[in-house]
Amino acid sequence: MVGIREYSETDRTGATMALVALVSVVAIFWIFSGGSAGGSQDILEISNSPLIPTVALASFRTVAALVVIATLYAIVSSKKGLTYNVLDYESKIYGPRRLFGTHRLAAFTMWSFGLMGAYFAIAAYASWANVLGYEVPDFLLIICPATLASSCACALLVTVTVTFMLIPEAHERGDEFGHYFLWDSQMMHNGNVIMLGIELVVTGTSMGIGHISFPILFGSAYVIFSALFAIRGGFYFYDFIDPRLNGAPVIHMTLLAVLACMYVGVLLLTSVLEWNRAVGALLTLTLLFMMTTFRDPREGTQGL
Repeated sequence: MVGIREYSETDRTGATMALVALVSVVAIFWIFSGGSAGGSQDILEISNSPLIPTVALASFRTVAALVVIATLYAIVSSKKGLTYNVLDYESKIYGPRRLFGTHRLAAFTMWSFGLMGAYFAIAAYASWANVLGYEVPDFLLIICPATLASSCACALLVTVTVTFMLIPEAHERGDEFGHYFLWDSQMMHNGNVIMLGIELVVTGTSMGIGHISFPILFGSAYVIFSALFAIRGGFYFYDFIDPRLNGAPVIHMTLLAVLACMYVGVLLLTSVLEWNRAVGALLTLTLLFMMTTFRDPREGTQGL
């Protein structure tokens, strides 16, 4: 019997991509039908904070956006590159490959981090426009919640996966995983949720269940990109994301469902923040403490 993460005589690419496309169409329909327009946001809610001055919020958002840009630039421009375990498209063999330049940006972690940078850049523009007395475009009422919802769900997925799956599994197998503790990896696996956690606490931006469409669409876009990139670039960053696998339709639907669940978790956190800011802040700090890993477990210390 062929397992779901094995290859059979039947290529599942067509069925997998058809399902992903169907989910994407439903999500887009939901958005345009008004399902993702919920919430009571206005321009001031996006631009300002009830806790800190608008200038401070604008500065924080600007720094966060610049941190993302600097990190991704350092990754792309690195002459040393980094060795990753990837799935070769032709041979279907999973193993180490040295990657350089923009090829390193094919990972979901990079996509997620870049999306977060886009959110902070857009939100910083809204805050600075408010500070300087410029008009803040109404379309930011859609873009800011959309990018924030997607960024939070993706960042949560990345950090939880790295902390509770990838590092422990690599440790158990005896693999080398020191790259998870390089400064750029730390920024993308821990700094991401910390910056977004601060953003949620100080702004209290409203998000509703309707915004669940956006992280699902982002996940769909990534798996479609991965399939196209593998054909041209020669590899998949993750062996389980190959749409040719016997169980690829199930795997891809599960991935999109997990992203949706991550967003629901973020939504519950924002509900607590709306109910009581102090309790929500304490809960956010506790969750950050539990999910981040700053020290190599081989040194005997894990967590903050």
